[in-house]
Amino acid sequence: MKHALLRIGAVGLASGLTAVVLFGVGRVILIGDLGLTLLSFSQPSAPASAPPSPNVSPAVLSDVATPNPTATPSPAPSATETAGPSQAPLALTGFRFGGRSYVGVVVPDLGRGFVAPFAGTVEVRTYQFIDGEVRLGSNVPSLAFYPYISVVAADRKITYRPGTLGSVTELLIRDGAQVAAGDPLFRLVAPGRSSWTTFYNSSAFYDVVVSLQALPSGRDLDATPYLGKGF
Repeated sequence: MKHALLRIGAVGLASGLTAVVLFGVGRVILIGDLGLTLLSFSQPSAPASAPPSPNVSPAVLSDVATPNPTATPSPAPSATETAGPSQAPLALTGFRFGGRSYVGVVVPDLGRGFVAPFAGTVEVRTYQFIDGEVRLGSNVPSLAFYPYISVVAADRKITYRPGTLGSVTELLIRDGAQVAAGDPLFRLVAPGRSSWTTFYNSSAFYDVVVSLQALPSGRDLDATPYLGKGF
């Protein structure tokens, strides 16, 4: 009797397992055919982020998707670009008078300044034209004064003869001063002919007349190489 009960129990257990297996297979087949998905009994994962709403403006999406461009620094201007306009060249004419050599200078623009071409001592002499004669050291207030500005070194002397003192020529140095090459001497502040036009040749059109002599011989030298610089 005991063995009969055990056999009946074993048969019942096997039948139950077979029914469960067949039920599962049939359910899988049925669900697969219907395109359904079984619910997962594992731990629920975090919900996926919702896709962006189609109502978001294109500008916002573009700002998010495209990184802002990095500003590129502009190159610094070169010295050539920031440099001021160069001075117009002086018109130079060499000539002789009374057996001596001179250079006539025509200045193309107002405000042109002249500088010492080499180091030395400054000499300033003023002249007036009185009764047809050139007078040094005279003092007639009603007549124009004309300056001669010289730079005297150990081996040479250069002299500039600009126009009327004050109205045409502004002195920037005093008599007896020590100067280095490049120091300012005088400036032309208004149109006006050199004293040469009044003293020696009324048709001379020069703004400044320059002479250069060697010392102590007094031999004439060419002043042209010293007339390229100014301010």
